[in-house]
Amino acid sequence: MKATVNAMKQAKVNRIIAMSSWFSEPNSSTNAGYMVRFLILPMIRSLMNNMYEMETVLSKTEDINWTVVRPSGLTNEPATAKEFLTHEGYFVPYPSEGRLETSISRADVARFMLSLLNSSAWDRKGVSMTTK
Repeated sequence: MKATVNAMKQAKVNRIIAMSSWFSEPNSSTNAGYMVRFLILPMIRSLMNNMYEMETVLSKTEDINWTVVRPSGLTNEPATAKEFLTHEGYFVPYPSEGRLETSISRADVARFMLSLLNSSAWDRKGVSMTTK
């Protein structure tokens, strides 16, 4: 990510929307379910560490407007018209009412990321997201 940030500065590009994952911050997994916390995350921890390093590099830049999108588990399903649930942090907490999807289509993540181009709501922030 350091090389990307340097190239952006040289090209005078100051906006990046990057994708990471729920639970990329090592200590955030205490909020994960048993299977995720003790089976899945240990298998992909090095990947998650790389994502967290990318997020850390971006958070330290002062002249780049960044947003890190952290979707839940990805699927290859088509895009939907479902409403997004978002939360600043490393996962979306379970709502007091209703459902929380623990997976989301790549197409819906792309739809959300494209929506950020016309919004400043998540500038210089990490946003976890899924659908209702």
